[in-house]
Amino acid sequence: MFIDEVTIKVKGGDGGPGALSFHREKYLPKGGPDGGDGGKGGDVYVIGDENLETLNFYRSKKKLIAQSGSQGQGNKKSGKDGVDLYIRVPLGTCVYNTDTGRFLGEILLPSDKLLVARGGRGGRGNSNFLSNKYRAPQVAEKGEMGEEVRITLVLKAITDVAIIGLPNSGKSTLLSLLTNAKPKIAEYPFTTTEPVFGTFDTGLRLIKLVEIPAIIEGSYKGLGLGNKFLKHAERASLLILLLEKEKDLEIIKTELSFYSDNLLTKDIIIFYKDDIYDTDKLETLKNKITDMFTTFRYSTPISLEEERLSIEMESLSVKRIGETFYVFSKDLAKDLRRIDFTQRDHHLLLNPLIRRYGLLDALKRSGAKEGDKVIIEGVPFIMLEERIKYEF
Repeated sequence: MFIDEVTIKVKGGDGGPGALSFHREKYLPKGGPDGGDGGKGGDVYVIGDENLETLNFYRSKKKLIAQSGSQGQGNKKSGKDGVDLYIRVPLGTCVYNTDTGRFLGEILLPSDKLLVARGGRGGRGNSNFLSNKYRAPQVAEKGEMGEEVRITLVLKAITDVAIIGLPNSGKSTLLSLLTNAKPKIAEYPFTTTEPVFGTFDTGLRLIKLVEIPAIIEGSYKGLGLGNKFLKHAERASLLILLLEKEKDLEIIKTELSFYSDNLLTKDIIIFYKDDIYDTDKLETLKNKITDMFTTFRYSTPISLEEERLSIEMESLSVKRIGETFYVFSKDLAKDLRRIDFTQRDHHLLLNPLIRRYGLLDALKRSGAKEGDKVIIEGVPFIMLEERIKYEF
């Protein structure tokens, strides 16, 4: 089975927690804080593998997780970073955020590498919080959770030529005569149920051809095999439209336009089923293909890269219900999860967050006053004059 589209959940490794430790030696009983930082969680990358042709390996994969970082130790020893996770895919694979539909990038070369989920930062050990005011800080930061995201991998094969036609138009036969491919050939329609690839050697370079499963009038509506396999023609520089009769051309062009107008802007050769076994006409077709691919403009894979959206910090919002104020911010919630509120000096981590996100100003604009209850992503706080305090 040819799998060219899969959705999987990926997660960066969690950052290791920082250490809460104090240096102790025989003649140095109060050596001060020496807790080391936790290790960073591993990142998740999508990389190209020229030896792969399908996404079959990921058909049964539900979730892939990078290694987490190790916990920091005393004597200011940092934890070990988690190992990065590499998801190997065929060349031509496009990557999308499943939940937003956002195009993340594409893999065209074996050297291409795309970061899809970041590992969490390691927590800071208590040695980071030493100051004149806090000589023995009782606080260490938790590791940040790794980024979790659902991604959809869509293979849009890197090909030079796509053969497109209606059922029984001779596509498989033509492919077998032009290349080393051995497609299934029969008289009944829809013999080809998945793309078939072959290589044509011009003597100067290898040209990759693909036979697209037959389209019919209404394929864009899902009739027949649908039009989903046309994605393997998107990177092709040349389309061979194979016709049995003249009126087939309008049907094919209409179906291509419903899929993407870009397909009709490519170079197109019209070829007829009756000419497949005409030696002279077949040789003329081979020469046309050879001539078109002797120029440098077809030497690199066609990119389908779209303009990427810039990622900005999500704005903070406050909703009032009675005398309770609910604060919503994915980024703030992510940072709050790094704080262990059972530690005596947790305010050393909380107060910088309040300033960074402008939390007090946002609460005051919403009408919050001293003594009001504040809930941030399920964590309860009490509003004070110039700060908020964790409510046990």
